[in-house]
Amino acid sequence: MVMSRSIEGLFSHGDPDDRRLVLRVDRIEFVLFTLWVGVTFVQFDNDELLLYPLALYYAVMAWQKRDRTVPLALRAWPIMLFPLWCYLTVFWAIMPIEAAKGATYLLLTNVICVYIAATLDARRILYAVFLATGAIGLLNLVLGIATGNMLTAVFVHKNILGSNMVVLWLVSLAVLLDTGSGWRLRLAGAGLAPIALYLVAHSNSATAMLLAIALGAICISGALILRGGLLRASRIALLCATIATASGIASQVVPVYQGDLAGEVLSKFGKDKTLTGRTLLWHYAEEQIEEQPMLGVGMGGFWRYQASPLVRRIYEEFHKGPYAQFQFHNSYYEIAVHQGLVGVGFLLAGIAWVTVWIWRRALVSAAMPQVFFLCIWAATLVRGLTESDFMRPFVLLQMLFWIGALTAIAARMRSQTPRPPVSRPLRLADRGRPIRPVDRLPS
Repeated sequence: MVMSRSIEGLFSHGDPDDRRLVLRVDRIEFVLFTLWVGVTFVQFDNDELLLYPLALYYAVMAWQKRDRTVPLALRAWPIMLFPLWCYLTVFWAIMPIEAAKGATYLLLTNVICVYIAATLDARRILYAVFLATGAIGLLNLVLGIATGNMLTAVFVHKNILGSNMVVLWLVSLAVLLDTGSGWRLRLAGAGLAPIALYLVAHSNSATAMLLAIALGAICISGALILRGGLLRASRIALLCATIATASGIASQVVPVYQGDLAGEVLSKFGKDKTLTGRTLLWHYAEEQIEEQPMLGVGMGGFWRYQASPLVRRIYEEFHKGPYAQFQFHNSYYEIAVHQGLVGVGFLLAGIAWVTVWIWRRALVSAAMPQVFFLCIWAATLVRGLTESDFMRPFVLLQMLFWIGALTAIAARMRSQTPRPPVSRPLRLADRGRPIRPVDRLPS
């Protein structure tokens, strides 16, 4: 069993009963987080019966273990700016109760991320994601083959299938390439990676397919270049040679290419340059932003079919019913409409903070878990351009985005914490010999 540094520090001395207790608690945290990943990875009937009790558990435990969570949260203050700003928007929100409720869920999401990073190390988080997403991916494959409908065997929409299978593809690839994992886990990763890629292809999602290709290349490159540290002459030379080769090829191809590369790629997936109407939605969002640019209308204040002629117009153009849930399919436009440009600024501050810590950890002391979080960082930023996930609580991809940076800080905090001296227990041969200071058990 691979143990995190925090757990090692807890039972570096003491009696065996205390050690077994700590091990048992640590395993419970791992199992509960695996369950959390599963219930946020796929939607099913009455899933709130698992989701909300787990969220309540994490909130209570974050308070009980505040000696570990509060210092980490204080170091991670930039990611708390946006949820706190959402609370302030309650004072001018059109729907204040909805705004307060949404702000509470977003803040709780970040608190859960802090607790996970404070109690589990990066590799255990990687394993939990691998086990939960792998089981659901296999279930989707089996049900899809049995029913003949691979798109909605487990997931409610093809876009959800595509984005979630990208996560499974990345975590399977990371486990496969992780030399710190056992051969059984790596063999399981080798089996699940092609299954995930097969399901991504069947989702018919252009974003998911392009992400799977690009992020797979980043993951493999990270395993070859970043793992073990970048600052080695041979790796820097390889990186420079790769960049020079790619730049040379691009400089010869791009000037003479006469076609529409973006349009041709999108047409392969049955899309056009409007990204299935997203650019039109963004135009409508810009119109709304011009009316209330700085503060927005508050969470839940825009998508009101009965009260807004603009919303009715959008619903008619996109063939939506009056009670359908809709969004701008862009996190930044969605936030600018509801929380204003000030809210976008606070979100960007949190994203910049996450970017610095994830890249720093990946470049300085990279192992495959850090490479995995680097890929999650890239996937989250790309998906934020086509979906409004930064406005939604308990979204797994966004949570892993925050957790990646939080684990980097938690690891640094653990390395800076002085560990208690390891005392040698008394042996039979020591009877009758005066006890030296090194033999005394810590009080």
